[in-house]
Amino acid sequence: MFKNASSIWFLVIFIGLQFSCSTTKNRFFNKEYHTLTTKYNVLFNGKEAYSIGESILNKAFDENFYEFLPVEPISLRGENFDETTIVPGFDRAEEKAVKAIQKHSIKIDDQQYNRQIDEAYLLLGKARYFDRRFFPALEAFNFLLESGANPRVYTEGKIWREKTNIRLKSIELAIENLEPLARSLSPENRFYPLANATLADAFIQLKEIDSAAVYIQRAAAQEPKRKNKARYLFITGQLLEALELRDSARGIYKEIGALKRKTPRNILIQAKIKETILEASLAFEDQIDQLEDLLKNYENQAFEHHIERALAKVYLQKEQDSLALASFDRSLESSFLDSYTEIQNYEDLAAYYFDIGSYLKTGIYLDKLLPFFDESTTRFKRLKRERENLSDVIKYEETVQQTDSILALLALSKTEQLNYFELFIEEKQNQAKKELDALTEKKRFQILSRSETSFYFYNPQLVLQGRQNYLAKWGNRPNVDNWRSAQAIESINQEVTALTTEANQTNTILQETPESFVGALPKTIGARDSIMKLNHKAYLQLGMIYKEKFNNFSLARERLKHLILQDAEPELKVQAVYHLYRMAELENESMAEQYKKELLEDYPETPFARLVADSENFDNSQLITPEVLYAKTLKLYQNQEFAESLASIEPLLVLASGSRIEPKAALLKAHIIGRLNGVAEWKIALAEVASNYSAVEEGINAKSLLEEIETYDNLEETGLVYKNYKWIFPFASKEKERITAFFENMKQILNTSKRNWTVSIDPFNETHTFVVIHGIRDVEETQNQKANLGILALVEENKENFVALASRYRSIIKNKNWKNIQDERNRY
Repeated sequence: MFKNASSIWFLVIFIGLQFSCSTTKNRFFNKEYHTLTTKYNVLFNGKEAYSIGESILNKAFDENFYEFLPVEPISLRGENFDETTIVPGFDRAEEKAVKAIQKHSIKIDDQQYNRQIDEAYLLLGKARYFDRRFFPALEAFNFLLESGANPRVYTEGKIWREKTNIRLKSIELAIENLEPLARSLSPENRFYPLANATLADAFIQLKEIDSAAVYIQRAAAQEPKRKNKARYLFITGQLLEALELRDSARGIYKEIGALKRKTPRNILIQAKIKETILEASLAFEDQIDQLEDLLKNYENQAFEHHIERALAKVYLQKEQDSLALASFDRSLESSFLDSYTEIQNYEDLAAYYFDIGSYLKTGIYLDKLLPFFDESTTRFKRLKRERENLSDVIKYEETVQQTDSILALLALSKTEQLNYFELFIEEKQNQAKKELDALTEKKRFQILSRSETSFYFYNPQLVLQGRQNYLAKWGNRPNVDNWRSAQAIESINQEVTALTTEANQTNTILQETPESFVGALPKTIGARDSIMKLNHKAYLQLGMIYKEKFNNFSLARERLKHLILQDAEPELKVQAVYHLYRMAELENESMAEQYKKELLEDYPETPFARLVADSENFDNSQLITPEVLYAKTLKLYQNQEFAESLASIEPLLVLASGSRIEPKAALLKAHIIGRLNGVAEWKIALAEVASNYSAVEEGINAKSLLEEIETYDNLEETGLVYKNYKWIFPFASKEKERITAFFENMKQILNTSKRNWTVSIDPFNETHTFVVIHGIRDVEETQNQKANLGILALVEENKENFVALASRYRSIIKNKNWKNIQDERNRY
């Protein structure tokens, strides 16, 4: 084989050299292999952490199907969007991405030789994005795009950069950068759905619904992941509904239904509900049948609240109100009820009861809605304003219900009263038993809840019976020592009431027996008459509120006619007839003539009759109208009679409800409160006026006043303090005659002895009024004037007098801190 020995030696040397080189090469590659393995492990762990965070976010995210679904979930309900996420995984992914970049970056002459670093920067940006730190995320994406990343990572990074720009509200910039990319990508490109979905999200933020519908439909058509495809299709359907393309939207929802089990169940059920409701050719009975079929499927049990709500909406459209309300109740009672559905149900019920004029129930549902929203949100403020607009009508409706019930009971004989309360107690016990049976049924699998058990405290039926027997025999006695002794309880009640502000109210023990309830009814004629007067006034106020504020003439007529049929005072009846006449003028001329005749014949001497008889020459000052009351209250305010003006403005606010005088009266009340209670209360009252009447001149004025107060640091005194003093003599406001006499005496004395001094009466608050001497340049002058026997006598009459700098006096008037100054003076 080998021709000579030299050839053999050459082969041996060659093999040796090859072995030596291979050993060195293996060592080098082993080291490189270890480095690459470490690098890939770090990046792999980061991607796994990111996937876990994304999975947790998707599973914990509550979908709000009553608004446009988000293109991608990013925050959980209750999270503060401006803070980092509570979802674990994203911080870990960021940590691993940073570690991969720091340890394995190979950058020479501004060129990256390790292509895996591009993926690390992409992971870093995505992790920061979902952690809602958008500026750092944008920084990572920009660095990736500027470093010359490979085309695959570059395209994905560009899309994620524009997603970040959308979150940072740079929406126009995102559209400008992303629109050319979305159009240039072929439908087969893996980033085609992501680019189009992101662009659709941007247009949704700008409320450009038609453009958003085009791009989200393109994304849905090519999205390979069924979960994302179903989301994009549902958003498409919602957008088409917003564009009033019902048939096209129904086709999209039907397409979601065709995906069947490949789509998330919650989106599938919502799509089927939408498809059923949007089917124009479907009869009402068929709609109900299809929704009830969904309800019967045991797999849909977790979505029963959605289906029941859909049934309620269908029933409402067909004006089958009782069935609709029953479906709403079942939706609200569902154990799977989510907060979004609960909110929508309450809003629909509040709107329903408002439309039919049941404002009391409207208020109940608005009260249930308020706790769902943060007090700083616009939605909370809107709901709060709606609730406050109903506060008067709710108060008077409750008064009517309570007084009507008491008067109806008082009209019964003693035997009828006993029978009524026997039925009431029996019904109450039956209701308690039904509730207990329902609770027992729910807990039937719990051993200690079984009704067969003989031990008393584990048998709910015996516990209920024991409670009822105790209430019937002993009444609502407090849980204290010697509870059987009425004297001991009475002494405890006396001790408690002595420590409370409601000392005038006596605590009574009421047994749950018919005799006890009958004995608690008012007995005297005076008590009955006061209840009747309260009832009549409430009916009148309700009639005027429904007429003026809600323009609900049917309810107004009902309340006012009821008042006329009662044995009410003539001054209340004439107002009811007058308002009925004004409503009839707009709707029924013959009825208006009847009311006019009644006014002229039955109440000829009243201002209302004179107004109707000769409206052109009538003196409006005799009639209690919002305009007249406002002028009267304004005059009291200008005369510094603040307590009287505050008392006068309360009936004005009721009478002016819904009229053009209402915002004027509200602003005047804010000024009165400010003069009586100080700057802090004034700011609160002005803020309420600015919020409730933001669209009218009074609300704008209130807002500018608030800003001015804030600008001048709550009107705090600043600048130089001049030697100008006030001599203040405090009085109780109710001592009007004493105040007037003191003022006249002091004025007469100063006119002869100290003509450069003046005296005035300054209201301080609702309880106190100051008589103030002005023009004092030196505090020692006050001591010198005490030599005047007339002034000395007046000083001795009012020993609470004090001297203060004019600047301090202004601060006292503004901040109402006179008592604090007095307390400080007493301590020292």
